[in-house]
Amino acid sequence: RARDFCAREREREKSDMKREVYHGVGARLSEGRLVDQPDFDRVLEDFPSVSYDAVASIYSQYCVVRLKQAYGVHRRQEKLDEYCKRWRGGESLVEISEELDFPSCSLGRLLLPLLTACTSSGNGNQNTRLTATKVLNDPECLLFAEEEEDTRMGKKDMSFLKRLVIDLKACIARDHISSPLISSVKRAVGLEYEALLHRVLTSAGIAYESESQLRKKGATKTPDALLKIPFMLGNHVVHWIDSKACFCSDELYYNDGIRQFRQYVNRFGSGMVIYWFGYIEDIPFEESILVSDSFPKQITRLAVC
Repeated sequence: RARDFCAREREREKSDMKREVYHGVGARLSEGRLVDQPDFDRVLEDFPSVSYDAVASIYSQYCVVRLKQAYGVHRRQEKLDEYCKRWRGGESLVEISEELDFPSCSLGRLLLPLLTACTSSGNGNQNTRLTATKVLNDPECLLFAEEEEDTRMGKKDMSFLKRLVIDLKACIARDHISSPLISSVKRAVGLEYEALLHRVLTSAGIAYESESQLRKKGATKTPDALLKIPFMLGNHVVHWIDSKACFCSDELYYNDGIRQFRQYVNRFGSGMVIYWFGYIEDIPFEESILVSDSFPKQITRLAVC
């Protein structure tokens, strides 16, 4: 993210997007190969009303859909056996992923349980087993992990492991979709916008409890800000606010968002979600969940009885 935060904020005068524009942006972003990142600047030239952050977020969501479809093909056992054979024959993981048009870290995640003693998830003996996620976050942990009796490798082969570690580091550097570096950036951006929401609330003199404060009290399903005194926005009462550093499409709202937001409504009442990078303008949002792309400039404060 080589763009200045304040500049990004200034460029977003209006972030609700017409559906035809959304589909046009998506079509441009889906033209190339999955392993190659498109030129966002060229997309922005064709759609000047769309912000850089919106384009990047839409692209990320399209990648998720394409990646799920690709997983269904590449996770088949006969395919995994073929890829392992190619790797053992001298091809690198990046070379195989480029030929398959499948992100290199996703390929590594699928092959690690076959090449090492890793498990694909957190299942199994936690004291002895590495997970693919842990290895991708720190490939060199393979060099220091104790060999298990039931390992597929038999006697430890350090040259084998060293080559695999080098390959995994190359995967992380090459992959712009499923790399742990990308996950870290997304988490950092999410925290950046949560902090922005908290600064706005504080500067407006609105008392609230943050997610971390609510969790300390034992709450499990928590918005980013629970207002101590709700405010009115038009005819809508806002009890809580959730910050989303992404663009809101139909799929994101109905597949990932609505279940989470309904839990907040059931616990705290109606609230608001801020999709900082915009949203499709004609999505039929639920009445109890107000959707915006920024904190409102004019609100009606409710008096304490």
